[in-house]
Order: sequence, then structure tokens, then C-alpha cells
Amino acid sequence: MPPDKRKVSPAAELMGAQMEKRVQIRDQWKKDAGDLIDTHMFAMSAIASVASRFSLRHFEQQSKAMEGRLTLTAQFIQGVDICEVAISEALYPQAAALLKQELETLAAIDEFEKDRRKDGKTPNIGTSATSAFGPIYGDLNNIAHVAQDEIARKLVMFQQGEICGPSTIPQYDEGLTRFFYGNHVYFIIALAIQMERIFQEIFGEGMSEEEEQWLVWATTILLREKVIKLPPGADEHLSHAIENFRP
Repeated sequence: MPPDKRKVSPAAELMGAQMEKRVQIRDQWKKDAGDLIDTHMFAMSAIASVASRFSLRHFEQQSKAMEGRLTLTAQFIQGVDICEVAISEALYPQAAALLKQELETLAAIDEFEKDRRKDGKTPNIGTSATSAFGPIYGDLNNIAHVAQDEIARKLVMFQQGEICGPSTIPQYDEGLTRFFYGNHVYFIIALAIQMERIFQEIFGEGMSEEEEQWLVWATTILLREKVIKLPPGADEHLSHAIENFRP
């Protein structure tokens, strides 16, 4: 006798359980994130607006370096949604790999701009525009490449009472989500700044006042949420304004 046919396959059961949990985690993150959710919208609005305005312009043939900058910018933008999903739904190893790719893309754009890009080589995060991201890059690398066993285990550990162990269902960590999400937005802002330099070179035009305002709002919230820090000796009035900022 053949085995009884299941109404739902084991694969569908597992994937369904994962998706259900991911939806719950996203809802919880929205409650925990507060204004950080708005930073993503502000930063992406600036990028989308800039890209839309200049995409309708006639482009003359550009240098190889400029083509490289434009291509990498488009690749970054295409990956924003999947990166946000991985972060907001607690797929942390995958999110770390995507954030690492975003950083490397920013570094490669900068290398093309400075005529230092070498084909086939991983961009150098520790120089120029991305030099401040070195420590973050190291953390992302350890998570993405499961380089440290302790980190790898913590990302998937489930504990309920005396029961604990690795889980195939995503496990939410507010602190890690906040760290990933904030830096994801910070990288988007960095891309927007790169985009303005690109279009200044091609068309002699940069961002509109509205686009600049979106970036200011996003940056201010990141400062208030302690994702990024003011430089040493920053004016006390500025610190007060940031703490009390509301868009």
C-alpha cells in the first residue's frame, strides 16, 4: 500500500510556519522601531525622486568610470527592498550579507570616482568615503560568513523555559534589528550623496530642496536614535534640536 497522501507537504508546512513568524516579527519591529521606520521612507524618497528626475534626461556616452558608478548605483537601489525584508523579518545572516554588499557597492562607486577601481577585486572599505565603516564591515562579515560559532548559534537559538536549541523559524532580536536597520538607512543616505555628485558631474545639477529635506530628516532621526553620532565638540544647541526633532 502506498503511504497516505498528505494534504500539505512538509516543505509547505515549514515555509508556511516561517512566513507566519516573519509577519509577526515585522509587526513587532514596527512597534519597536518608532521613528526609525520613517527614516527608510525619507531616505528612499530622496533617492527615488532624484533618480526619477534625471532618468528622463538625455545621457551622452559616459566614461567607463561614470558608467561603473551609474551601474552600481542601480544595483544598490534594486537590492534595497530585499535587504529591508531580511532585516525586518529577522533573517539576520542573510541581512548581514546584503548589508555587506551595500557597503562594498558604496566603496566601489567611490573607487570609480577616484579612478582607483580594479576589476575583479573586492573594494577597499577602509579608505575614502567608506573609511568610517570599517568596524561595522567587520561585524557584518563575521555574521554573514558565520566566522564565529558563538555568533552563528545566537542568531538562530530558540529558548522557551527549559527547552532551547537552534530553530528553523526566525528568532527576533530587537537590538540587532535596530543596528541593521539603522545602518541600512545610513548606507542609503550615503548612496544619495554619491548620486548627487554623479548628476552634478553629468548635468551640473544636484538635489532639490525637498530631496535635501528628506535626507536631513532621515539623518536627524538616525542621530537621535544613536545609530550615528555627532562629531566631538558639536554645539549643545544642535544636540538639543536633534533630541527634540519631529518631522
